[in-house]
Amino acid sequence: MSGHLAGHPAAAPRAIPYASAGGRTLHLHVSAPSAPNGSRVPTAVFYHGGGWVRGGTQFRPQAARLNAVGMLAVLVEYRTEGPVAATTDALAAMNAVFERSGELGCDAGRIVAIGGSAGGHLALATAVLDLPDTNPAHRPAALVLLNPVTDTTGDFPIGFGRRHFADDDHARRYSPMHHVSEKTPPALVMHGTADTAVHYHNSAEFVEKVNHRGGHAEIVLYADQRHGFFNPRGDVTAQPADGHADYFDLTTREMVRFIRRTVIDKA
Repeated sequence: MSGHLAGHPAAAPRAIPYASAGGRTLHLHVSAPSAPNGSRVPTAVFYHGGGWVRGGTQFRPQAARLNAVGMLAVLVEYRTEGPVAATTDALAAMNAVFERSGELGCDAGRIVAIGGSAGGHLALATAVLDLPDTNPAHRPAALVLLNPVTDTTGDFPIGFGRRHFADDDHARRYSPMHHVSEKTPPALVMHGTADTAVHYHNSAEFVEKVNHRGGHAEIVLYADQRHGFFNPRGDVTAQPADGHADYFDLTTREMVRFIRRTVIDKA
């Protein structure tokens, strides 16, 4: 049986400005469900990876898969000038999704934040950090995190990104691991055990901490897989030659399973 999700072709994404910073306009790249029904729908807000210093085109294939199961998808464009600027933009983007939910067709009670690597950190930032631009009413209902940066107070294997911060207190302020509480939304974490950028033990520790604090988090580990293993390779509409699902399919299936249970079916 095919691992791909059936659905009508998605409409071309819309680019909606949400902020101006550093002399540029930042956009939300919004794609509608493949079969819109006219009502507000659950929404996925994606944050790309790239160590907060590069990237920008990640997650379009995953967004298309979620469009096919009736979700609105928002790909966030943010400044790649380090974690402080990126986090500021991540929060502004999430605030904009909530504030413009009527215009977008978004069900503000069913928003999931999704990110990979540094983008996982940004997704987490919208859920757990308390910064000047944080609006507690604009927290996502769930999280999907792929080899995420959860601890910014160290570097591999302890964490990732400490060099970007002025001192230990500054790094801790932006470190999701240090801000987990009973209010942390349900989270799915997927990580490869051969990751040499962000150690999978960071994800395991994060999941354990969420559950210890009374929340719900689950982890799926992929043996011998490296950083970014979940990215599609080649034509994602074609079946693998050996008949087995690749890691893009495997992780996207896990993503859909989790989102159905925690967001889509919570209408």
